[in-house]
Amino acid sequence: MLLLAGWGAGGVFAFSQSLPAPVPEETVYFPLKDIRLLDSPFLDLQQKGKEYLLWLNPDSLLHFYRIEAGLPPKAGAYAGWESQDVWGAGPLRGGFLGFYLSSASMMWQATGDKELLRRLKYVVKELARCQKAGKDGFILGIKDGRKLFSEVASGRIQTNNPTVNGAWAPVYLINKMMLGLSAAYTQCGSKEALSVLIRLADWFGFQVLDKLTDEQVQRLLVCEHGSINESFTDVYALTGEKRFLDWAGRLHDKAMWMPLSQGKDILFGWHANTQIPKFTGFQKYYLYTGDERFLTAAMNFWNIVVHNHTWVIGGNSVGEHFFPEEEFEKKMLLLSGPETCNSVNMLRLTESLFSLRPDAEKSAYYERVLFNHILSAYDPEKGMCCYFTPMRPGHYRIYASRDSSFWCCGHTGLESPAKLGKFIYSHDSDGVRVNLFIPSVLSWKDKGVELTQHCNLLETDEVEFRLKARREQRFVLRIRKPEWMKNPTFIINGKEEELVTDSSGYCLFDRVWAHDNKIVLKYSMKPYIERLKKSDKYVALLYGPYVLAGRFGKKNLPDSFWSTMNNTARRELDLKEIPSLAYVADAVADNLKVISRNPLRFSLPMNGTKEITIEPFYKIHFERYIIYWLTER
Repeated sequence: MLLLAGWGAGGVFAFSQSLPAPVPEETVYFPLKDIRLLDSPFLDLQQKGKEYLLWLNPDSLLHFYRIEAGLPPKAGAYAGWESQDVWGAGPLRGGFLGFYLSSASMMWQATGDKELLRRLKYVVKELARCQKAGKDGFILGIKDGRKLFSEVASGRIQTNNPTVNGAWAPVYLINKMMLGLSAAYTQCGSKEALSVLIRLADWFGFQVLDKLTDEQVQRLLVCEHGSINESFTDVYALTGEKRFLDWAGRLHDKAMWMPLSQGKDILFGWHANTQIPKFTGFQKYYLYTGDERFLTAAMNFWNIVVHNHTWVIGGNSVGEHFFPEEEFEKKMLLLSGPETCNSVNMLRLTESLFSLRPDAEKSAYYERVLFNHILSAYDPEKGMCCYFTPMRPGHYRIYASRDSSFWCCGHTGLESPAKLGKFIYSHDSDGVRVNLFIPSVLSWKDKGVELTQHCNLLETDEVEFRLKARREQRFVLRIRKPEWMKNPTFIINGKEEELVTDSSGYCLFDRVWAHDNKIVLKYSMKPYIERLKKSDKYVALLYGPYVLAGRFGKKNLPDSFWSTMNNTARRELDLKEIPSLAYVADAVADNLKVISRNPLRFSLPMNGTKEITIEPFYKIHFERYIIYWLTER
């Protein structure tokens, strides 16, 4: 495919073939347009996400961009982080628009909704107008952004996290706008978006980075900057222009990649979501340079976060910060909990690393996060995302309002419903992988193959695939074998198949496939426990891929669960009101009693209270819940 390479002499576009990554990926994701979700909670969430995208007014999101370009706004700005002072750092002006571009681009691919494409093109055209009016390539909603970056370029750099010279995360906003413009081009083919992207990247590169020493760049990177290294590598990949890769190489935070490339867990006390996106950038930089140090850093970081810093729902940290394993029991009692942003960005990192080294461990982590943290983070009425998911027993969640929050978790929360289909399938050089068990249809156009998946993991004990091929052909079908799936058997076209598992933890079927094939996966599941890290007192319950939680009533809850500026649920219960279990941890799962099969619900006898209804955590909203249970030692 021909891609825009950059500006030639006199501002004329030059075109060239994009440079392939020197490091080949082992498995590749299908375009979102090739995957359609079928009836399930994931399809419901996708629909809610699309409704919110269509509810938003693009002109309100463009408000500050037009002001900074010297143009009159066409609509008022939204409230919350978009326009109101937060923590004394001012608003994150215009911060939502980059995420809007990314989400609308992916949602158009995932659903084919033409109105989304129309709005996307409108926003890109308006951004191009703003950029033309500004005449220099700058395009942000930051108040007096040119003046701010002129100070930075002169060497006057005062940083902390989250500010640069008093402004809230300005490089982060550049990163998110660049990612959004890149998505508008790669997902929707908007050449105008690529033009705006290149001008913005050149402005930051020539007008800021080239004027700074490496030490000054590192000082700038003290402030949260997302995956700005990824964005510049993306522009290099889209254009083949080496200056963008050179700039990307200067945008690596040495405080992270150097110790993590050596396998050191130095994360204690660091702001979690500031760090996670950097490693997606390290991985992308490795793809186009082959520098193993950056892949090693990204792999080590993933392993350390997953194994040392993760709660049962797949989220990590408390109050936005990493902490030592020994503190899980203490941190569990706090009112915040894992931040939704962190999980969204850990999924992005998992996608990147899985494409290089696909295995069942990464898929299992992805499944845990998606089925339990992401799916549970959205309220079922308005589809708005929560900021924190408290782990404190007997606590609850609050969610963003549609027009008055615009928290960072609302930013990333806008994208998640659009890409729910991404990780379900991928393809290798010799076949296709089934990574997740989610009802869906895959159209593998290059092979003339359609793969349909029907399942309901909570109420049935089988997954059915229908594989239809335009012609008989040989390829490999790999289906992940999860640890929670007991005694799996495969019946293909009426015949039970011998189970062969490859080194990546996938069941492998290498055969000539007929025009129409029926593949039935039968299995059994039972409840099991997972202990709270470094605790001999608390356990969580799971059934298959789902974390179970207890409904604990509505005592002392707020009148509304949708908040504006306040992102933390404050009304705690005294822990003396939370029941404990009258048996040791290893006996907890055996004491669950099934009280309903469809929908699946359990009951669990407690000390000094009536039995509590237990069900998948993602189903419990507007009510208190218990995820971690206190047991007899």
